[in-house]
Amino acid sequence: MTIGVSGITLASVVHFYAIHAREMRQHSYRLESQQALRSSLDAITRDLRLAGACLPLNGQFILLAGANVAGGDSITIRTGLVRTNMSCIVASTTAAAAVGATTVQVDSVNGFTADMLVYLRAANGAGEISPITAVGASAISFLNATQQAYAVGSGVYAIDERTYALNKANPAVPVLTLTVNRDPPQAFAAGVSDLQVRYVLNQNCPACTTVDLPVGAAQWQLVNSVVVTATVQTVGGVRPEDAATIVASSTAKPRNLLPP
Repeated sequence: MTIGVSGITLASVVHFYAIHAREMRQHSYRLESQQALRSSLDAITRDLRLAGACLPLNGQFILLAGANVAGGDSITIRTGLVRTNMSCIVASTTAAAAVGATTVQVDSVNGFTADMLVYLRAANGAGEISPITAVGASAISFLNATQQAYAVGSGVYAIDERTYALNKANPAVPVLTLTVNRDPPQAFAAGVSDLQVRYVLNQNCPACTTVDLPVGAAQWQLVNSVVVTATVQTVGGVRPEDAATIVASSTAKPRNLLPP
């Protein structure tokens, strides 16, 4: 009888701990997924809210770009950089630059460094982005030759460019990647299986028009806010009963949008 009672007790204890271990494992997988989802949305939302800071209010729309891709969109966010005193890193050209130029003369090189991205902006509001290769006493050299001419007084803006996209090379472990200033993409969060980006236009409001991707410059200039929806799934050696999928959305209004 003693052996029988002991066996029953032991079996109950083992069963209890097995249930507890399974619940802890499920909680751990879900917690990892929630952290990946939270960190992804927080980072994208933070960058979206800063988009366009220190950049022009008119002319070419450069603070946002994106791609509408089946199974996962991508979004590129650009923000002007600041000096240690919180002033924008901006300069003006002091000499005209012809098409094909790789160096421009500027009134100040304070804050500009090699490998930094800059946005060259002409008087007509159009421009282009290129990495800096060298900074002299009063000149900045670029990796890419200019595609248009720049008159005296054209703007030179130091920018930070970040692109969020999905890498599904390994379908079992999809990864959200972050590309900073056109360097190779780096893994940001594992398990992000879908990323949907929608753009709310200042059009037909208060029930504003929402599109998957603006068509042309005219619609980009109407962007009022951005809605990001991420889907995260558990990754690794997950049993079917441990698998979880979490979906959440975040809405952010860029700091410096073109006026409607």
